[in-house]
Formats: sequence, C-alpha cells, structure tokens
Amino acid sequence: MQEKPSMLRRRFLAGTGAVTVGATVASGAAGATSSDRSESESERKDRATVIAHRGFADIYPENTVAAFEQAVQGGSDDAADRRGADWIELDVFPTCDGEIAVFHDTELGDLTDTEGVLYETPASEVFSAEVLESGQTVPTLSEAMEAIPPNVGVNIDIKDGSPDVQFGRVDDPESEREDWKWLETVVDISTSYENELLYSTFWEGALATIRDIDPDLPAAYLLYDSIQEGLDVTDEYDTEGVNPPLEMIYGTPFFDEDAYEEIDIVAEAHARDLPVNVWTINTWYEVEQLIEAGVDGLFLDYSEIVRWGGLQS
Repeated sequence: MQEKPSMLRRRFLAGTGAVTVGATVASGAAGATSSDRSESESERKDRATVIAHRGFADIYPENTVAAFEQAVQGGSDDAADRRGADWIELDVFPTCDGEIAVFHDTELGDLTDTEGVLYETPASEVFSAEVLESGQTVPTLSEAMEAIPPNVGVNIDIKDGSPDVQFGRVDDPESEREDWKWLETVVDISTSYENELLYSTFWEGALATIRDIDPDLPAAYLLYDSIQEGLDVTDEYDTEGVNPPLEMIYGTPFFDEDAYEEIDIVAEAHARDLPVNVWTINTWYEVEQLIEAGVDGLFLDYSEIVRWGGLQS
C-alpha cells in the first residue's frame, strides 16, 4: 500500500496566495512536455487545482477513456487556450460478477444503450454498453487508469454497490463491511498505478472500509446536508480532504443559508490543514468567487471557465 502523501495537504503557490492540492507534478501541465512543466510556480496561473469532473462531462462523453485522454491535454496556465486537468474525477461501481466499472449512475439506461442496475448486471453487458451514443463504452477501472498519465491525480468517487448500504452516516459501519468488500479490488487496481489518489464518497460505510483496508490511503468525505456532520466525519476518520458542494461555501453568493449552518467550511478545513475541493462548478463567476474565498480545488465540467480570471491575473 502507498504511504499517505503529504502533498494532499494544503500548500501555497509561490507569489499568488492561491492554494492547491496534489503533487507538484499534479499542479503542473497535465499532458504537456517536461520542459513546459519546468516553469516556476510563480510564473504559472494555476490558481486552484482543476479537477475534471467525470473527465469534463460537459465537453466529452462522461467517464469514458476518450474523455480522460482529452481532459489531460493542455497546460496548467488558466489563461491558456486549453486548460488541462490537474486531477481526474471518476466514479466506480462493481458489476454483479466482481469487475470494477467506471460509471456514475446506478441505472445504466439513462446514459447508455443498455438497461439494468449496474451492480446487478454482468461485466460482459456493462462493458459493451455505449455511453451517450458516443462510440465509447463503459470502461473498466484498469482501462481508465491506463488512460490517465501518472502525473495527473485521480479522485475515485465510490458509489454504492448494494441496495443494502446506507447513504451518509451509518450507526454501525462494520455491519456493512461485506457489502463494501469490492473496494478491495478498487484499491488493488488503483494503487498499482503511480498516480496520486484520493478516495471520496458520500457513504460512511465505504469510507470506513477504505480506512480498514489501509489507514494510510488518502480519503475524503463528500458533504451533502450538514456542514457540521461533514466536519465530524472528517475528524473521526482523519481524512485528507474536505469535498463540499458549491452551496456550502460561506461568504460567497452561493451559500444557502436556509439549508446549511453558518459555518465557514474553508476556514475550518484550513485550520485542520486540509484542502477544500468544491463540486460542481459551471461558470467563470463561480470560479472567481470560490478562488477569492480560498478554496483549493474545483470540480469542473468545462475547463475553460477558469480562463477569464487567468487573463486578468
């Protein structure tokens, strides 16, 4: 198993005051040449880590090999004509016969030409399913990892692999351990590559299982309906990141005061020396407001929305 990488902790980019998450190479030019990556951090305009949500799902057929290959093309300068991903976010499910699929939805039918619940469907059917009439099929986790260069981080978003697991917090995570056994395969596959990794999930049972498999695996809880609960889980499992939705970022125009406690999650995370990676960002204005608020990573469906602020800096 890999050591817990200290690079997942916050670090400030020289001369900018912006913060990012990941290895030095992860904040460098994804898909660029080594000479491109040698430029000093103070010269770059990678003001926050660009995380390609499902491989930039608004540009490419989501969670496909082609999407991942395209998402990493480009540089780390926000003002560049093409901004490449520093990290790739992808989703994982098990098939009914134990293979690991990269796919977001429980039901195959909304995004592919195949019907059925993914974890109740055999691998032969899952991996032949065409995604959004793109000519691309649902990939295995191994195929996805092969498509992502080793200098690009991978956020593995763990979905439920059973109808018997509880979303969010659970009274006895150990009671679900057998239902999450498939995560051993996820870990075996993903850690055989050189990429920095972060395992994230909405399911406490999955987070507990990752910690059980190896306490040093980098993990993050995906916050959803309570900031305080998310921070409690973060503390309990000593996670390496805090991944909240856009509406939880206090002090921005997007904060939903009717839904969430008035807690400054960025300040709380940074007090714990943890990066804040916010999902899912769709406009340049959201990017600029979040960077101003001090967030570290941005889950984006479209990379070029960082361009306006890059041109101004």
